[in-house]
Amino acid sequence: MHQVFDAAEAADEVSPINESGRLVLAGLRAGALREDGPAAAVVDLRDGTIMLAVHPEHRRLGHGTRLLRTLLDDYPGLRVWAFGSLPGSAELAAAVGLSPVRDLLRMERPLDDTLPPVPDTVAIGSFREEDADQIVAINAAAFAHHPEQGRLTRAEFDDLRRQPWFSPEGLLVARAEGEVAGFHWTKRHGPATGEEPIGEVYVLAVDPRHEGRGLGRALLAAGLRHLRDVGETRVELFVEASPERTVELYRRAGFVVTTHDTCYGRP
Repeated sequence: MHQVFDAAEAADEVSPINESGRLVLAGLRAGALREDGPAAAVVDLRDGTIMLAVHPEHRRLGHGTRLLRTLLDDYPGLRVWAFGSLPGSAELAAAVGLSPVRDLLRMERPLDDTLPPVPDTVAIGSFREEDADQIVAINAAAFAHHPEQGRLTRAEFDDLRRQPWFSPEGLLVARAEGEVAGFHWTKRHGPATGEEPIGEVYVLAVDPRHEGRGLGRALLAAGLRHLRDVGETRVELFVEASPERTVELYRRAGFVVTTHDTCYGRP
């Protein structure tokens, strides 16, 4: 199974599974693994999604269609991610009666001298252990509309903190009146993981009670400067194409869209 995913990523220059899928693959999240010859899939029951890949040397022979039909019969209602929105994925989705339901943008910018400044009117520091419950609560409130991110539990938060890429210094917290008002969780790919060396705006969230005060912009700027200070030269993020105001926040901070992912589902 790993061989299929690795070969697909090498050929397509995009991973066929996301972080949640890799946690399922590692046995750390609820799900299932399926194979059909040169086709392999991860069923992510936590997020309600399917991620599928076919070995590049065995494509367009019906393996992916057969496996996906079986999975949709076994797990009706689940949606299917197509990372990179490659032409073949659109054809496969159409063949099994799926239509686009979500668009996820990948945006990127260099970590150079054009980074936005951090206003001195916001108190921003590193994560402390006593912040954990407030961060989970703010994440749930800020992403109540989101089909995956808003489900983060305290146990999952603690699991993520045990990943090799986590560092308390990379989880920046804005405080107001002694409480957590928002946070910017940054991630470094490469150090301790063997992945491509690049920083990531992993999660940026502001307590809805503190919106409209510029905390999001301040936290974003602080996180970008942290990533630059620890040696990263560029940064990426993933954001829903809608609402546009969120995308515009990142555009104004110098990010540009590089790729997009499509999630397919039944009407």
